Amino acid sequence: MPKTQTHSQEHEGAPTHQDSATASTSLFSNILCAVDGTRGSIAGVGMAASLAGPEGHLTLLAVTAVSGAGLSTSAAISPSRVDQLLSRAQRIAEDAGVPSTPVVDPSGPPLEIILERASGHDLLTMGAPASSWLGGMLVGGVAAPALSRFTTPMLLARGPFAGSLRGRHILVASDGEEGSEQIVELAGRLGQSQGAQVTLVNAIVAESKINPLAIQAQARALAHALPDADEPYIEPGKPWTVILNAAKNTDAALVVIGSRRLSGVRAFGSVSRRVAHDAPCSVLIVPPRQP
Repeated sequence: MPKTQTHSQEHEGAPTHQDSATASTSLFSNILCAVDGTRGSIAGVGMAASLAGPEGHLTLLAVTAVSGAGLSTSAAISPSRVDQLLSRAQRIAEDAGVPSTPVVDPSGPPLEIILERASGHDLLTMGAPASSWLGGMLVGGVAAPALSRFTTPMLLARGPFAGSLRGRHILVASDGEEGSEQIVELAGRLGQSQGAQVTLVNAIVAESKINPLAIQAQARALAHALPDADEPYIEPGKPWTVILNAAKNTDAALVVIGSRRLSGVRAFGSVSRRVAHDAPCSVLIVPPRQP
């Protein structure tokens, strides 16, 4: 049985949000992994361990969200499964040589707890939302509503692409708008730290007013950071279609994309949401910069 913490405890050995940058050369050294028993959430632990490295730290969070009493008691994750799930997650971290701390939080709702705790970490990982963009928008779950509220970079993991990114393919989607250069830079640094290839993806949209020179500048910057970077993948079409096709054609393990955190009716036009739901691989979504 793993030693776990309750929601009110802190791990003395875990790097804080402030000192995590100095704890490791990794981009994401202090990672919160939301573990709910799905294949994606377990895959997220494996990817998080690879990203954090031996000098990083994983917090393995299971939100039971127990409510009711007696015969009416219910939980997001049954208490009987919690120890099993966290033990499995700890073994994944241990096998990768990464320290971890399991935490059980009985409060809720699960999304509120996860987002609140994620604010003290460099990265949040969880299982990717249900495939099928429209179905995922209409069916409940934690990952889908998190897309309009998250403030910490979020890795939505899918099972087939767990573990190290070394030798794999990373796509970074850019529309050339203000702030997109930071997304490309992050992907380049991720490729350097993980030993992965990185390809810039851009969709040519007829009505777009984006200056193509911005994309060219980002491609040059990426090539400078990664001399072996592939040529940019630039195709005409709807942005989400171009990105999803690129992910399939390159057998990508990860797509890196920015988000404007659209909600309500506007969310139906969100490129990052469509990619998060329908990509064949894991997706790292970067929230907009806080004002």
